[in-house]
Formats: sequence, C-alpha cells, structure tokens
Amino acid sequence: MATGDPNQTHHHIVCLEECHCPIPPFSFPHTYTGYDSTPPSAPALISALHDATIAITTIVPITPDVLQACPRLQCIVVMATGVEWVHEHSAAFQARGVTVINCPGANVGTVSEHAIALYFAARRKVVALHNLVTGSGLGTSGDESNEYAEKRTLVHRFEGGPPHTTQQEVLAIIGYGAVGKRIETVARALGMQVLIAERKGAMGMQVREGRVGFETAVQRATVVIVAAAKSEETVGLIGEEELQAMRRDAVVVNVARGGIVEERALVRALREGWIAGAAVDVFDGEPPVRGQSVLLEDNVPNLTLSPHIAWFSESTIRNLQDLLVEGLEGYIEGNLVNVVC
Repeated sequence: MATGDPNQTHHHIVCLEECHCPIPPFSFPHTYTGYDSTPPSAPALISALHDATIAITTIVPITPDVLQACPRLQCIVVMATGVEWVHEHSAAFQARGVTVINCPGANVGTVSEHAIALYFAARRKVVALHNLVTGSGLGTSGDESNEYAEKRTLVHRFEGGPPHTTQQEVLAIIGYGAVGKRIETVARALGMQVLIAERKGAMGMQVREGRVGFETAVQRATVVIVAAAKSEETVGLIGEEELQAMRRDAVVVNVARGGIVEERALVRALREGWIAGAAVDVFDGEPPVRGQSVLLEDNVPNLTLSPHIAWFSESTIRNLQDLLVEGLEGYIEGNLVNVVC
C-alpha cells in the first residue's frame, strides 16, 4: 500500500458509476470526471481511466490488464463493502503500488432490514398472492385470474398449512459478521429463536461457544438467512444436500452474494417442495438475464427476487459519502483508513 505521492499536487478523479451514489466534494486540489455507468470491459475502462490518478468504482472491477494500461493510477476507492475482485488481483495492485480502499459497514442496517423484508415476503407469499389478486404473471390463458373472486379466499394457496408467525420461527444465520449480528438483533426483537451457524465442516470442539454446527442449524431452522462473505470456502455453501436436509416449512433468504446458494439447486428445491419458499437479492451473474439465469425461469413457486438493492437507503448513501471522503482525504494526507491492499 502507499499514501498519496507528496510530489503530486493535483489529482484527476474518475468515477465509473455515479448511478449508485452522488459523489461528495473533496478538499484537495483535483479535477473530476464522472460517468453514470461504465461497461465492465477492458476497452471501456481504459478509455475512462487513462488519465486518472484516482478511480472510484462500486461493482465494476478494475483488472490487471486495465491497471497496466493506466500508468497514472495511484488509488482506487471501492464504494462498497464487498471487494472479492480486489483480493483476486491483490498481487497486481501491490506490485504497482496502487492503494485500494473500500467503504466497510455502510449498509449494515439496511441490508439487515431488507433480509427481514424478504423473509416476510417468502413466508407470507406476498408476491405470489399479489399476482393471483391482480392476474399478473399467470400466462396468456388467465385461467387463474378469477380465483380470488370465485373462491373468495386464497388461504388454500398455503399448501403446507398456515404460515408461521415470528414467535414460531427458528432462524439460522449463516455468516456472523456485522450484517449477521444485526439480523440477529432484529430477529430476536421479533420473537424468533436464533441459531448462529458454525463454519461448515466444523466438528465437536471446533464449534465455538454460542454457535451450533452448520448441519444442525440447517436441519433445525424454519428460516435460513445467508449473510456470509463470498470466498472459495463459501461458494456453493448451500446446495442440494443442504436444501434436502432442511425442513419442508423452511424459507431461505440470500442477501450475501450470488453463488453461495446454488441457484439450480434452489430452483429444484422449490419445485419439488423440499422447502417452502425462498427470497434472493443477489445473483450468480448480475444482472440476471432471462434464458441464462435459472431463477428467472417460469413456474418457480414462491420465489421472491429483488435486484441487488438490499444496500440502498438514505443512511447507506450518507455513510458511503462519509467513508469516501474519509478514505480519500486520508490517502492524500498520509493517514490511511479502510485499506484493502
């Protein structure tokens, strides 16, 4: 890592993705170029960053080939917590002396609330019932569009019986970082019993105090919320074996990263009734494309999707702006904070 070059009296800042968050002012001398969004291709990124000394990005990765073509680049700020691509290419950043900073913890409260919102949507079948009431998403025949009017109720759509209330739920939290801890607080306030899952594969004395074995948590839970960081160890963490081991009344919520829950296995679990429902804010390949993502296929029962927006709130925007200023001003002044590499 490196601090700002003391001989550098003027910086050129380029933001690749203004669409996510307004960029606040900085006190040090600089020029600024902002793009609403930038395609994640090397030619587009090189074109945008060729004169930059500082780059601001959110989800678009800056890869070693882009780095090599942008010799003036000294610092990258990631306006997000997750930085999987930075870790993947950390050797290239270190070899070039490029400092990478992120904005940790900006969205903890917001993501936690969204996870609980998705839980309620899945447990109460909010989207499916909305579609039945309005006739949306029922295909061309519209055979079911009058079901509510004809039957005067839709309680029969809860095939497994009436939904649980929060005081009946047993929640397993997978990933006990800041988001997982906040979800625990909210869940306990709602009256849920909470299980903190140990790392997968931990046995006996390896299970830490206050936690339960991963397999036990998955088997006992009526709600499974995934909030783990993505890594080699967590990709495919929940697949067919884990989904088949769950209770038939369980709902699964993923607000972590795509690929931690195997999407094809999740769709099969819903179609075959291994679990009662699922809600997902993240995808294995974003944005998902119909015809490529199994989560967008027709006839996947009780699946609620949101567009990786669990992070978005007024408080998150304010936190991101504060962390961005703190990180960049600190870099310029030689007081590094939130350095990834």
